[in-house]
Parts: sequence; structure tokens; C-alpha cells
Amino acid sequence: MASENIIAHIQAHADLVGISSKVINLTAGRRTLRGDCPFHKDQANSFMVSPEKNIFKCFGCGKEGGPIEFVMDIEQITHAQAVEKLASVVFK
Repeated sequence: MASENIIAHIQAHADLVGISSKVINLTAGRRTLRGDCPFHKDQANSFMVSPEKNIFKCFGCGKEGGPIEFVMDIEQITHAQAVEKLASVVFK
């Protein structure tokens, strides 16, 4: 199991914009990027990514989190698997 320091480092340094833009089209807003949520049927651009904070939130279904949570939910994998997958990119 990864330490809290490693998990915090991954959450801060895994590129959520890059990860999420492989799955959905994001358009620039004032301080965030928006798109249709990949977790529910959405055509209202209710999914938001904050590049500054490296977090996401859907104002339609309520899902939110950082890179680890996004990968867990998109790929339907465990927390440990998402940490391992992102660690291989962050600590490359």
C-alpha cells in the first residue's frame, strides 16, 4: 500500500487535464475547463476541471475528486490500482 506522502504527491502532480481530456472534450472557461460528464448521461457541460487545483467536479451527478478518483471511476478499478497506474507516470 502506498504511503500518504506518495498518494498526496500523485494527487498533486498527475496531470488531471491531460488524463481527463483523453476521455472527454474540454473547453476553456475563465478559470476552469468544462465538458460533458463521463460518469452520467450529460449534454450540459456540467463536468468541471480546475487545472490550478488539479481537481474535478460534476455539478450534475456530484462526482468529484482528483486524478486518482478520476482514474478509479473511469476505469472501474480500485484505489490501489489507480495509485499504481498513476505512479508509473508521475515517477517515470
